[in-house]
Amino acid sequence: MTKLTLLLVEDNPADVFWVREALREESLDCDLEVVEDGEQAIQFFERVDAGGHAPPDLLLLDLNVPRIGGEQVLERLLQSRPCAGIAVVVITSSDSPHHRRRAADLGAAEYF
Repeated sequence: MTKLTLLLVEDNPADVFWVREALREESLDCDLEVVEDGEQAIQFFERVDAGGHAPPDLLLLDLNVPRIGGEQVLERLLQSRPCAGIAVVVITSSDSPHHRRRAADLGAAEYF
């Protein structure tokens, strides 16, 4: 079985720490790649589209990241043929019904 790759888009070091801890506690053998803002996430997808990087198996996305917001990251993800079908989990402090609907419309499977 190949190792899973998770892409975490998160600017808060404490939240990155807790995701790493959760993966460790569950003994999940996976590669966690972390980018700190939406611009870095979009650059990641551009590298995937160009064939320079394999697509992740799962995207963990904070909607409230600097430079380019999470909704725009999801919009860009939809344009990536190699990333089609990637599971997206939104992890955010926003409980806004609008954000929930918009994330679902853009393909997010879960919203926490």
